[in-house]
Amino acid sequence: MRSSLALLFSFLIFSSYTLFAQTINDRIEYAGKIYYANPDSSFIICNEIESDAKTENHLAEAYLCQARYLVLKTKFDKATDLLNKASAIFKKENNLSRLAKCHSLQNILFGRISDQKKALFHSKKALELYTAANDTLGQISILTNISLDFLRLQKNDTAFIYLIKLKHLSKNKKESSKYYMHQNFATYFYNIGDFNASINSYNKALIIAEKSNMIDSKSTVLMLMSNPYIAQKKYKKAEENLNKSLTIAINNNLLYESNETYKKLIKLNELLGNYKKAYQLEKLNDVIEKEIYNLDKINKINEIESQLKLTEKEKIITQKELELKNEQFNTIEAKSKITQLFFVVAISLLIIISIVIILFRVKKLNRRIQSQKMMLEQKNTEITDSINYAKRIQAAILPDMSLFKKSLPNSFILYKPKDIVAGDFYWMKSVGPTNKHDNSTVLYAAADCTGHGVPGAMVSVVCSNALNQSVKELQTNNPAEILDFTRILVKENLKSEDENVKDGMDIALCFINFKTMEINFSGANNPLYIIRNNELIEIKGDKQPVGKYFKEKTFNNHSYQLQKKDMVYTFTDGYADQFGGPKGKKFMYRQFKQLLTNIATKPIETQHEILNQTFENWRGDLEQIDDICIIGVRI
Repeated sequence: MRSSLALLFSFLIFSSYTLFAQTINDRIEYAGKIYYANPDSSFIICNEIESDAKTENHLAEAYLCQARYLVLKTKFDKATDLLNKASAIFKKENNLSRLAKCHSLQNILFGRISDQKKALFHSKKALELYTAANDTLGQISILTNISLDFLRLQKNDTAFIYLIKLKHLSKNKKESSKYYMHQNFATYFYNIGDFNASINSYNKALIIAEKSNMIDSKSTVLMLMSNPYIAQKKYKKAEENLNKSLTIAINNNLLYESNETYKKLIKLNELLGNYKKAYQLEKLNDVIEKEIYNLDKINKINEIESQLKLTEKEKIITQKELELKNEQFNTIEAKSKITQLFFVVAISLLIIISIVIILFRVKKLNRRIQSQKMMLEQKNTEITDSINYAKRIQAAILPDMSLFKKSLPNSFILYKPKDIVAGDFYWMKSVGPTNKHDNSTVLYAAADCTGHGVPGAMVSVVCSNALNQSVKELQTNNPAEILDFTRILVKENLKSEDENVKDGMDIALCFINFKTMEINFSGANNPLYIIRNNELIEIKGDKQPVGKYFKEKTFNNHSYQLQKKDMVYTFTDGYADQFGGPKGKKFMYRQFKQLLTNIATKPIETQHEILNQTFENWRGDLEQIDDICIIGVRI
């Protein structure tokens, strides 16, 4: 339904666009008019303007229009390139207002990558150009940006001076400019501790954003309004605003706004002691931050900026050289042919010497590059060999599959490490005869240790050994008692002076007696699923890890009577947390439960295959975000 409405909305926009925006200038104006309400359609029109451009000015307007959208979508390197192209054309045509607009967008861009020095440089340059062009609306826009730059630098008095200038120009402001004025005043009030005034100004900005359908602005102001609410300890109100902001940002693919809101939610949950939720949000935000603050992109932006400055310097040098050559030409005309020949020979020799020096340096540089490349390849080989050796060490702690099948003959394990080594592991201890008609009993578990890769693998070795030691020393089959003792061993082995280090594991530990058909279960954050007659029974574990925890309590033991043909599943969180599908969202436990219910009656090998294939289809081209371990046992 949502996608149908979106298609209808886009059709209406383009119908209106086709009817009324016939000339290129009309299309440029129309793209700007619909930008806040429908940036995607605005960008499409900008691309068409570039294709149909008749003059350099039209081309520059297309570049400027596209760059504004790319800044919104955090494509900062591409936006920088387009802004520099547009600036060159506007400078050539002496179009001061549009050149100022380029600097204004560069101010926003550098503000978003936290380079406040460059942001302030571009904002002051834009104000200088808008003033020279006598462009009042432009001055209003850039004064808004400058006030925000100083607010970010906590220079509140300076910011207030610019905000007062804005207020005096209020009668000339558009609705969007009024929005930004109220937003910046709200931030100023927050910075100086006047939280009620801050909330009042944010609400004024929110009303304008909703009225004018300013999508990204609505997300931003809801996020910012959480600051004074948190300061007043109105945490519920702050969380409501942040959740609304995040929904808008995610639905409209606004990465920067999503990142800012995630950071606020993480801090709020840490403040409230919701550390698990904060950790989950941190993992989601990591994906977004890698996309926004990609080091290659940031370096490319700086490279483009440096190249632009270098080009301007070269133009000045070229102009100076031209003037010098004109003077030399007038002098040379008065000299003899012998002097001219000597000059030519001298220049030629100088060029030859320069070329030889350059070639020598290039050759020397190539040798250094080749040497460094070989060193990097060697280091990479050493690291890979070390990780592969770590994999062999970790494999030693995992139960041999033949022994696992001997104790649990009608079972499967889906084990998919994210990296070469994993933080997830499966564990089994046969504590009685393995024949079902005898009193065969078995302890087994699916565990998820803190982290993945090499750090996770190191923790998994400690936790696996702790389980083995617990069973050996306690001589008990009670899962809760085993987890209580294992926690003591894990804390002792992973003790740290840093109070923030909370390494440990989440686990689902089961003890099955095949003679009495009884299962005993204890879990740390992880549940147990039993599927019987197409119905899923969930037995929840305790909400605490096996490791250091701020509110430790004794683990609970759950007993349940099994029936023949029951399917028992234990697992870690990697499967349900994987991003993928057509919208790049999480698989989620609701869908995971339904999948297990649908396949529970199928043969064990078929279940393994379906779970693996479903995961790969869901993940698609996206990276696997966590280790995966699922154990299925048919009774």
